[in-house]
This record gives sequence, structure tokens and C-alpha cells, in this order.
Amino acid sequence: MLERQNTMRTQTAVRTEASTNDLGALLARRGTDLILAVEDGNALVRCQVSSAIASAMLAPLKGKAAGQFRALPGNRVEIDAAVTLPMALRMIEAKTAMENTLH
Repeated sequence: MLERQNTMRTQTAVRTEASTNDLGALLARRGTDLILAVEDGNALVRCQVSSAIASAMLAPLKGKAAGQFRALPGNRVEIDAAVTLPMALRMIEAKTAMENTLH
């Protein structure tokens, strides 16, 4: 997966292969709802969130989110996006803002 991160230099992300690991299990083991991996100015944002939060998080990508998310049961969405670090920060800020709005 590190090789894929090193080659990502644009805001458009490519979803990692689902067979690589189980994102839900990885998040549960870490006791978190979001994983941010940063390398060489690029970031991998991985999370499972409600569809409302996912919509807010993907909005900064301006429609270039194809292949970066998949629908899950129970109105949830899995995001697995390789983006630039500034874009990752915008996605996380959008997540926080939406969570504050919902609570």
C-alpha cells in the first residue's frame, strides 16, 4: 500500500482493494472511526461514517470521489481515499463540522 501512496500526487483518490484488509475490523481494533496515514505530503483517509457525514467529507473533492467510497448497510459509508494532505485536512474539518451540527 505504501507504493500506492507514493504515487498519489493529485486530489483524486483511488480506493484500495477491498481484499487487502477489513477496514471495519481495523477501525474497531484501534477504537476509532477514522484513520489518517500521512507520507510525503499525501494522505490516506479511511473511515466508516453515516451517509450525512460522508457527504460532507466528500464534498471538498468536488465530484471527483468515484471509487473512493462504498455504501454499507445501515445508512453508513466507507471512505478509503488517497488525497493530498491539505485535502485530507479539509475532509476531516468537514467531518468535525457535520458531527457538531448533528449533535
